[in-house]
Amino acid sequence: MTEQFTFHRIHLPSADITLSYAQAGTATDDLTPIVFIHGATDSYLSFSQIASAFAARGRHVILPELRGHGSSDKPTEGEYTVARHTKDVEELLSELGIRRAHIVGHSLGSFVAQHLADHSAVPASVTLLGSGSALQGNPTLQWLLEGDETFPGINHVEVLPETFLRDWTASTNEDPAFVQATYEHARTLPVAIWRHVFGDIENNPADLSAIHAPVLLIHGTEDEFFDKDDELRLIDALGTQELVYLEHVGGKHNIHWDHGETQRVSADIQRFLAFIGD
Repeated sequence: MTEQFTFHRIHLPSADITLSYAQAGTATDDLTPIVFIHGATDSYLSFSQIASAFAARGRHVILPELRGHGSSDKPTEGEYTVARHTKDVEELLSELGIRRAHIVGHSLGSFVAQHLADHSAVPASVTLLGSGSALQGNPTLQWLLEGDETFPGINHVEVLPETFLRDWTASTNEDPAFVQATYEHARTLPVAIWRHVFGDIENNPADLSAIHAPVLLIHGTEDEFFDKDDELRLIDALGTQELVYLEHVGGKHNIHWDHGETQRVSADIQRFLAFIGD
C-alpha cells in the first residue's frame, strides 16, 4: 500500500512545528508536481492510492499531513483554523522549494486549497473534493461537536464510541489494508485533537472570486457534509471561467475511498490536467 512512498518530517521555523509528509515520483521540468491535502482526522493515506497512480505516470507527488494528523506534531495549544493549516502548507512547500504545483484537496484540505489559491501563485490548478463555499453553520459540523440522541458529540466525550469511529471511516475500498489503516489512524487520534480540528475550523472563508487558477470540482451526490445547494453556492462564488464541475451519482463525502471511485477520481483529475495542458 505504501511501498513506493518515502516519508519525511520537516520543521517549520515560523510556526515552530514539525510536519510530516510522504512523497513519490521524481521531480522533473516536464510535469508539474501535485500536492494532495487530506481531510479532517485523515492522513497521507487518504490520497495514497490516487497519488500512487500519478507517481507511476511520472509525476512528483507530495502528501502533507496537517498539524494534529498522521505523524505531524499534535500541539494541544494553538489554533487549528483553515488559515493556520494554509500557512503551514505554504511554509512546507517553500521549504521544499516547490514554487508551482497542482493542488488537490478533500474536505478540510479543500478549504486549505481554496485559501492557498486565493492569494498565492503556487497553485497551477485546484481540485476540490467534498467541498463547499463555507463551513459556518454547517449542520454536520455542529452535530459532530454537540451531538444528538444518537451521538453525544466530540465536545462531550473523553473516548469516541467505537460505532462512531467505524462509521466515520467506513468505505467500500477494495484494499482491506487501506480500510484498516484509515480506521486505526482515526482511532488513535486524541479526542483533544478532534476538538481542535473541528472546533477551530470555522474562520473567515477564502476569497473565492480571487481564485484565477483552473478549478476542478468533484461532488458526490450523497455527500453527507455538502449537498447540491452547497455546490451551487461554491460554483457561483468561484465565478471562474476555467471551472470543470463533475457529479458522481451516489458518491459520498469520502468519494475517493469507495469501490470504483478511487480509479474514477484519479481519471477525472488526469483528464482535467490534460484539458488545461499539463
